[in-house]
Amino acid sequence: REKKMIRLATKNDINAIKIIEDECFLECWTENMLIDSMDNGCIMVVVELNEQIVGYAGVYPNGDITNVAVLKEYRGNGYGKLLVKELIKQASLNKIDKLFLEVRVSNLVAIKLYENCGFKCISQRKRYYKDGEDALIYAFGGV
Repeated sequence: REKKMIRLATKNDINAIKIIEDECFLECWTENMLIDSMDNGCIMVVVELNEQIVGYAGVYPNGDITNVAVLKEYRGNGYGKLLVKELIKQASLNKIDKLFLEVRVSNLVAIKLYENCGFKCISQRKRYYKDGEDALIYAFGGV
């Protein structure tokens, strides 16, 4: 039987988080960037399946969501939603009342996820990503 758990990430999880970064993003964070973000107050959560980290997400004290990512083979199972809901919960526990994130205009799966979790599109940034793609800016809470 599958054992699923969502929890706060620790620095011991950095290697697993880096693997997810490398698989999911064109512009990846380095291990040092991930460690620095934790040192600077970024709250990271991971979802574990049978003791393997299959997804992670993070939010800074200012409400900026860093990344929400799930390994490709585990997508479509609700782990992304679990991560976003846990980030919202952790933000609330830490008195962060507004959340923001950027998402590629082409990332329709992520856009649907954020909208289903209560995020609203508030603006668009032209050529936000290094490859020239625009980003949509989403916000949650008190906006």
